[in-house]
Amino acid sequence: MRAVFEPSSVAVVGATPKVPKPGYIILSNLKRSFKGKLYAVNPKYEKVLGVPCYPSIKDVPDEVELAVVAVPVNAVEKVVDDALEKGVEALIIITAGFSEVGNKELEERIKEKVRERGARLVGPNCLGVYYYPSGLDTFFFREPGTPRPPPSGLALISQSGALAASLMDWASVKGIGVGAAVSLGNRADVGETEVMNYLASKGFDHFLIYLEGLREGEGRAFLETLLKMRKGGVRVGIYKGGRSKASQRAVASHTASVAGDYKVYRDLTLEFGGIPLETFEEVRAFLSALQYSPPLRGRKALIVTDAGGIGVMLADLLRGFELPKPLDRELEKGLPSYVRPNNPMDVGGDADDERYRLALERLAPKYDLIIVVALMESPSTSLFLADIVKESAEATGKPHLLLSFGGVQSEALERRARELKLPFASSVDEAVAFASLLLKEEVSRRTAEARLKCAG
Repeated sequence: MRAVFEPSSVAVVGATPKVPKPGYIILSNLKRSFKGKLYAVNPKYEKVLGVPCYPSIKDVPDEVELAVVAVPVNAVEKVVDDALEKGVEALIIITAGFSEVGNKELEERIKEKVRERGARLVGPNCLGVYYYPSGLDTFFFREPGTPRPPPSGLALISQSGALAASLMDWASVKGIGVGAAVSLGNRADVGETEVMNYLASKGFDHFLIYLEGLREGEGRAFLETLLKMRKGGVRVGIYKGGRSKASQRAVASHTASVAGDYKVYRDLTLEFGGIPLETFEEVRAFLSALQYSPPLRGRKALIVTDAGGIGVMLADLLRGFELPKPLDRELEKGLPSYVRPNNPMDVGGDADDERYRLALERLAPKYDLIIVVALMESPSTSLFLADIVKESAEATGKPHLLLSFGGVQSEALERRARELKLPFASSVDEAVAFASLLLKEEVSRRTAEARLKCAG
């Protein structure tokens, strides 16, 4: 698995100077970021983008640890044969046209050849691997040089390459961290379990997984890995695709996976310490907020808001939480006469940063989840509000979420929150999704601890 993520040398087979071919974009991205030796393979050229190019991978004069294959499907097997003869340790096959379209025999034949040589294979029908520490980047986004997210301890693992690419693109624009991303495609060889174990050994502590199905015999190892991750304090959020009959048909033609029964997946995910993600808002909340938040240790929630209506909406939608009214004479003395301690705590449309600070200093230690709403229409609030919320989160060690949406000032507040690695939501639904994930994590932690205790 080291050669999949941290190869000393990479050859791009199918490299080309033609825009916008995958072989052009992949080579461009690797040239920009990869820290090892880089080679191009294409019999038509002697150099591609300034990189030495050879007719065959066997003609590369040096050792090649990883081959990235982006050639037509009818040429893939010959490339694999040459790569294995060369002694390549790992292959990423970008090319589609295998079991997902019924071409199972070719995929199985290639997989067996790879395994016989003791090599590893990612794909086929995938985008491959993005791994920030080594600079490996085979994700062919729309154009070379598309910004990548800032690094973090979160890894994306997806059977859908387009979904992984879109989430990375969104994270990059928002300033949300992603340290690794793996598009597994048809999963002929390398699967989720091995990727999780390898990246966890490298310090990754959050995994966001889009899963369409597991192959026969993989279930036990996957669940055991989930349990091990939970024991080690690693969070694993899983969105399971293929819940309905129609989506199961789509799964079969997408990555040739068997979707399975959704309720079984969901229940087993919780039982073994994972966090089932039910909606796309929960997927985004895991990526944008949960990775920066401590776990929940109780059910008392506090809402502090400068918009009474948003506070009411949150109070309506927060399921599973209590919203006890605060009793604090000192807080009441520090507030204007027209503002009273309550929950939701409406600090008023004219609130300034210090009013938020006072409310958080007095109330946050008494609650388990704190959601701070700032719609930034008040001229008295500033971007420093994000720092105040971050200070409260660090002082209490409890989950804090900053919620804002609107125009230029809200977007600037979000940028500041992202810089501080403060959980942020840009909609009420995303804030509710974050709270839901915290509750699910609490349930998964209890059930996993009970299972580990019985096993012990």
